[in-house]
Parts: sequence; structure tokens; C-alpha cells
Amino acid sequence: MRNPGKTILSAALSALTFFSFSGCAGRPIGAPECGGVTDRTDHRAPKKIVSQDLTSFFAHFFLPGEWSPGRKNCFYTFDVKKDETGTLTATAKADVVTAPTVSAPADEKLLTALQAIIDARNLASMNGYYRVTAGLPPEFQKCHVSAVYASGETLTFTENNDPDAEWTRETYLAFADWFAEKGDDALLPPKQSFGPVRDCAFTLTDGERKIHISPVHVLEKDAIDGERRLLGRTAYDSAAKEWQRDECVLIPGDYPEQILAILSAHDLRAFDYHSVLYRKRPMTEEEKDFFRPALQIHVNFADGKRLRIDTNDAGDLETLRPLVKELLAYHDALFGE
Repeated sequence: MRNPGKTILSAALSALTFFSFSGCAGRPIGAPECGGVTDRTDHRAPKKIVSQDLTSFFAHFFLPGEWSPGRKNCFYTFDVKKDETGTLTATAKADVVTAPTVSAPADEKLLTALQAIIDARNLASMNGYYRVTAGLPPEFQKCHVSAVYASGETLTFTENNDPDAEWTRETYLAFADWFAEKGDDALLPPKQSFGPVRDCAFTLTDGERKIHISPVHVLEKDAIDGERRLLGRTAYDSAAKEWQRDECVLIPGDYPEQILAILSAHDLRAFDYHSVLYRKRPMTEEEKDFFRPALQIHVNFADGKRLRIDTNDAGDLETLRPLVKELLAYHDALFGE
């Protein structure tokens, strides 16, 4: 018969053994215990900043994914302060050995963009907050923000990093876009690289016109030159309120290359779930219905990647309008229009 006391002791020793081999082993004297919480919150710190004139800014946070080319899942540090010559300078660096430091004289445009994020995300409500838990995985370790204003007001907070926080992504992009305007695009998230196209399907709405184009397998009697895998186009009959088979044509030999060339000419990172810029949002009931989104673009690539665009969003449709125009023109030519 088992001794309950020995079982509990054994479990406790196992836990101690686990923690002794974790990142908290050998912690310095006075350092917080693994899993321990350090709370130095200043509850008297004002939760509203009157000034809008930033004179310095510092942020240190973790972002999952490849935000700068060749570097994934790491902390980024952004700093706007006067250098040794008294010039207000913006610097940015990923916390990895191979990452270069990006630097340029700061201007009002950058400071205004940062203040807009502070206002939009109500970061002033976090002023004085300091509460961190030791021993967490990197993506949840300490992040910090500090801002100083011309009025003498300060905004500062320290917390466990939230890898999904909108303000961190917006702050990163504010610096990345600003540096790119200055001629250094080292911080811009990498553009997507699509492999050879395996197959694709489009449902496109252009004004009153709505069509669906995709590869189809036809009966032997409907084959063209012996080919049963054809490119089919279906048009929506608005009067009958139904989809009707329009026509089929042979799939050109260079069809995959032509589709790839059209896609590659556009920045689709916001719609490519392999990119850190992919916008995740709940689909509406209309978008879940195969034939109801205003625009669908589904592409499968030979390397296993997929591009899935299903949207009724007015902003998305406007962004994708040039791509849709090219796709329509190319397919119209194939179908003899």
C-alpha cells in the first residue's frame, strides 16, 4: 500500500528538480523567485497627460513573428532622445547579436505618430504601473515604456509583455515606416514570397458584374482537345438570382506563372496569414457563405502555402481594387472579351 506522505514528498521533490533546471536556477541574491511577482506600482501617478509635446520616448517589448527580415520572435528597443551633440535622435534595434542599430535625427512627424498611439490606446491610464512576474517565457517577460513631455509630465509603465498588444505592433510600424521614409527600410516586415501556383479560384464583384472563375473537371463529352480539366467561368444572373455556367476554356500553359506575376506585383501582406501584418478579424455571416462575399481570392501554392481572401470590407475592397482589375482583365482576355 502506498504511503500518501511519501507520494506528496516525491511530487514536491520533482517540482523542485524541475525548477532547478529552469531559467530561474542560480538566480542572484535578492532577485525575484521564479514565478514571483514584483509590484512597484505608483498608485499616485496621474492617469491623464495634458501635454501632447513629447520630448523623449523609450519602449522595449517582444513581438512574435518575423517583423524585421531574418529575425523572428525577439525584443525590440526604440529610443528617441538627445544624443551627445544635443540632437534629438531616434534609434531602433532588435535584441539579437546580428541586428544592426537603425538611427536618424527625429522629427515632429515621428513624435506625433507616437503620441497618436498613446492617445488611441489610452496608455496614460497605465502610468505608474509596475508589476512583473519572474520566470515566464520570453514573449511574456518584462516590457517597458517611458515618455517625457515638454510640460515636465512623464508617462511610464512596466508590465509582463503581451505578444498580441496592439500598441506594440503600432509602435513598431510607426518607427519602421518612419525610418523607411528616411531611406532605411531595414525594419519593414518582409514582403511575402509566393511559390509556384498550383491552383486558384476567384469570385469577383465589379459593380453589377459578379463572376466565379476556377479550374473545373468536365465530362468527357465537354472536353476541349481531349482536356477535361479546364478553366471555367460562371456568371451570376441577377434577374434569375442564380449562378449559371457560362463557358470553359483551355488553361494556358503559362497560367500559373501569369497568376503569380499578378499577385507578386501587389503588397498582400495584410491578407497573407504567413505575414505578421495579416489582419485577423472574425468573418461575418455573409463572408462565411461561399457566394456572398464581395471578393474571394483563393490560391494554393506548390510549396504548401495558401492565400485566402474573403471580404466585404470597404477598406479591403479599395486596397485590392488594382489587383481585382488586373485579374479581371487577364481572365476576360482568356475568355475572348
